[in-house]
Amino acid sequence: MATLAQKWLEEGVQQGLQQGLIKARREDIVALLRARLHPDEAWLQRVMERIEAIDDLERLQHLLIVAGQVESPEAFEDALAR
Repeated sequence: MATLAQKWLEEGVQQGLQQGLIKARREDIVALLRARLHPDEAWLQRVMERIEAIDDLERLQHLLIVAGQVESPEAFEDALAR
C-alpha cells in the first residue's frame, strides 16, 4: 500500500508529465505554423499568446492537426476561434 507521500509524489510526477506534453504540443503547433505558412511575427505572436492559454491536451492535438492542414494563417485563426 502506497504511503501518502508516495501518492503525492506520483501525482506530482503525473502533473509534470502532463504539463510537459502540453508545452511540447504548443511548441509543435508554432513550429508547424512557422514552417508551413511563413506568417509574419506579429501574427505569430498573437496566435502564440492564444495557444499558451490552452491547457487542454486534446484541443492542442486537434490544433496541431489543423496547423498541418490549413492553407493560410487566417484559416488557422478561424479554427483557433472555434
